[in-house]
Amino acid sequence: MITYETFSPGQVMGSSEAVLDTAKLQAWRALFPEDDFGGEMPHGMVAAIAMRAYAEVLQPRPPGNVHAAQHFDLFRLPRAGERLTTTITCLEKEIRKGRFRVTLGMDTVGSEGPAFRGRMTVLWAA
Repeated sequence: MITYETFSPGQVMGSSEAVLDTAKLQAWRALFPEDDFGGEMPHGMVAAIAMRAYAEVLQPRPPGNVHAAQHFDLFRLPRAGERLTTTITCLEKEIRKGRFRVTLGMDTVGSEGPAFRGRMTVLWAA
């Protein structure tokens, strides 16, 4: 179980790979038909790629974590077929008002270089 004590600022927690394949783009467009960018990843998929990496890398998590905040910087939209690697790093941890707060960095790169960067704060349950 990953606990608050497990985290250390600057520590790379792990990486996750995903291929932005046609099936993923078609599934997204089935939900959001207006998001057809001619082979480029829709903006909204940034959060989906990052959260998938979070769910894969940070295992097992304690029940009861609360997703408190999230921010993304988009450098470019990845293209269909591109392999994306998201690396998750512990940026900060603190105890505030008796709650464990962990801030994670999520850097996603592909074959064309950096694509987007995220910062997510989680109230860690244990």
